[in-house]
Amino acid sequence: MAANAADVADEPLDPPRDGRGGSIDPRHPGPRHARRRLWPSTTFVLAVIIVVQVGTIVVFGSITAIRYPLWSPVDEGAHYDYVASIAEHAALPVLGKTPASEQELAIRQGVYPRHTTIVVSKFGLGGLSYEAFQPPLYYVVASPVFRLSGNYRTKAYLLRFFGLVLLVAAVALLARLSRHVLKKRWLYGLSVGLVVFMMPGVIVRSVTISNVNLAIPLVIACVSEMWIAWERKSTRRLLIAGVLVGLCVLTDLYLVELVPVLALVAIDIARDRRTRVDSLVAGATGLVAFLIVLPWLIFNEIEYHALTASAIAKREQLAVVNPDHLRYTLGQLPGLTTSSLFSPLLPQEWGGFLPAHQVLSQLATDFQVLLIPGSIVLAVALGRRLLTTGYWILFAPWVANLVLCWYIDIGQQWETGSMVARYMYPTLPLLALFLAAAALKVLRSPQLILAMTGTASIFLIGLWASLVPIIHGT
Repeated sequence: MAANAADVADEPLDPPRDGRGGSIDPRHPGPRHARRRLWPSTTFVLAVIIVVQVGTIVVFGSITAIRYPLWSPVDEGAHYDYVASIAEHAALPVLGKTPASEQELAIRQGVYPRHTTIVVSKFGLGGLSYEAFQPPLYYVVASPVFRLSGNYRTKAYLLRFFGLVLLVAAVALLARLSRHVLKKRWLYGLSVGLVVFMMPGVIVRSVTISNVNLAIPLVIACVSEMWIAWERKSTRRLLIAGVLVGLCVLTDLYLVELVPVLALVAIDIARDRRTRVDSLVAGATGLVAFLIVLPWLIFNEIEYHALTASAIAKREQLAVVNPDHLRYTLGQLPGLTTSSLFSPLLPQEWGGFLPAHQVLSQLATDFQVLLIPGSIVLAVALGRRLLTTGYWILFAPWVANLVLCWYIDIGQQWETGSMVARYMYPTLPLLALFLAAAALKVLRSPQLILAMTGTASIFLIGLWASLVPIIHGT
């Protein structure tokens, strides 16, 4: 009896418990499941990462918009002239006829508000509004912003911040798409997509003046409607997607890549619904897109006697893009693809920065390998699930984008004019969302995705911090 009493005395007393079995004594945290509650939830960590990512986009986007010299070497002045032509003359510029504006040239020369000394007729391509072959939607949408100030330098900065607003709108649209695709796990998709929006290349192209500013949010909105139409087998949402495809093509000719994706979604819905009315509506979707683009095609036929002025633009730019008249072959595609299209991290004008920084260069390579080849590997790993999950709707626009770049450069001999990463930016957020969705399906490790997203975000913030000093001197 005494021994038993001693044994009882030596045993630790049970800590006091709450009504759910958890310890209320701080020295005894209780069962393991109760101890886990002391750590932040995954949702909370994701929310913090997303807030930091959005803040990074806004902060570095604003810094770039203010500090980047006018004009960006990637055709910003010509895009500005296109907006000015619509805002001031209510007319589309005509390729080969409309000169660059006096104010754009004066800003380029650094003498504004004084008159430029540049002689337009002797300034070659720079003396023309050489982006006049582009579809007009972005420039029409941007023209009210142009009119907000009488100072032509201020107009340029207003247009840059309008681009930043469109980028933030694209973030919101990606969040909407992620909610439709990943349901309760949508924060994972958004956080991976925001990694793409944080890339210096995407931010620079979004806050310098060009039609890419509108292309990115429009593509996300369009694919969102395709997803909803496919998921609900809704011909009404398919028609909305058709309208958005038309608006996309009216913004950027490269976005014709969405037409085959729309056709595949329409075929799938028509095959599933199997009614004559639904089949007719699905077939009419492409017609709706065409009718939206038709007025611009008529304008081109009148002015250029062709549906687009791309052939004229090619001749006009040939001396600058390919002065040696080199031809490119299929054998060069793999090298051009991996060195350019698979390397979207930096804007092309900053391409010389990374080779001088060995550690950042290696991290950049790892980042880009995970983003693009990693997505391709996951697409293969999904197998039939790529079709049954609908994830192909996210992956197919990027694939079509890639094939179109190949065709333009090799088939039409645009002399590497299309083998530039910026032409892939509108479909990259969709690829990132696909990467998140496929990784959740194949790897079944949300924690790994969380860790990689956090690491990638830290890398991009560090990269931006290293890049800020060179912005003003670009």
